[in-house]
Amino acid sequence: MISIIDQRRLQQIQYIGITNQELQLLQSHEATFKKIVHAVVDELYAQIIKKDELRSIIEKHSSLDRLKETQVWYFLSLATGNIDESFIERRLHIGAIHSRIGLTTDWYLGTYMIYLDIAIAEFKKLLPDQWPGVIHALTKMFNLDSQLVLEAYERDEKLKIQRIADEKQHMLTGISAAVQELASMMSELTVNTQSIATTAMSTAESQDKANNLVTSLNDEVGHIHEMGDLMREISDQTHLLGLNAAIEAARAGVDGRGFEVVANEIRKLAKHSKKALSEIQDKLEMITSLLAQVQVESEGTANNARNQAAHSEELASFVSMIERVTFDLENLKGIS
Repeated sequence: MISIIDQRRLQQIQYIGITNQELQLLQSHEATFKKIVHAVVDELYAQIIKKDELRSIIEKHSSLDRLKETQVWYFLSLATGNIDESFIERRLHIGAIHSRIGLTTDWYLGTYMIYLDIAIAEFKKLLPDQWPGVIHALTKMFNLDSQLVLEAYERDEKLKIQRIADEKQHMLTGISAAVQELASMMSELTVNTQSIATTAMSTAESQDKANNLVTSLNDEVGHIHEMGDLMREISDQTHLLGLNAAIEAARAGVDGRGFEVVANEIRKLAKHSKKALSEIQDKLEMITSLLAQVQVESEGTANNARNQAAHSEELASFVSMIERVTFDLENLKGIS
């Protein structure tokens, strides 16, 4: 008995050509279905497990014994003489399971043909005169089942595709946000990199100028050393002249005493000048040492500044590369 409320389903059944008379015909041979069911199911799975892909699906998701039990139920359900909402829902459920386990439609539809061939052979043995009518009605039932299963399969596959599309959209949204943030960071980093490079070059130039000034100052200190040597020579000569003048004053006796006083003062002045020159020489040597240290540090700072400028240029190149990648990601999002 066909007891379907859904008009679309009823129209589907009518289009296939399934009638209440054919359902009654199948039900009238229910005893025959029960006699051959195990032979049909055993032969069906003997054919199925010959295919590596199908055997792999069975081993992964179920067991042969369990599937045979389900198939026994299915084969006998074809002879109940009834198509109702429960009948439809059970077929749709089977289609969803096939989609979930990855059984593709080509294997599923091909199995119906094997099923039919096996059933024909068995019905011929027990119903030599009546089997054509039974097989004709059974073929229509197989056709309805295949349509229902494929409908559920298609619906489930569409849901899978929608989930994938939603995940892709979610991923693209995340990529878009990351790209925008990255673009902002790249823009800020570009400005900072240029500023660092400019500052580093300016520092290097300033240190070069400082080096030049230190070199000039060293030259001036050298000139002072030369002047000190000249003044020391003058001091020595003055001291010698004072000594000679003192000797001559001593020879002159009383008349040379005044001259002797002047000569002694000249000698004292020469001695003090020599001492002062010695102290100046020590200070100049200390200044020269300090200038040498300053020059070393200045050269080191200049080299570091140049290295920093070079690294800033490398970083700027890297930033440019990241900006190109960001642009490509934006284009990828637009294409998707």
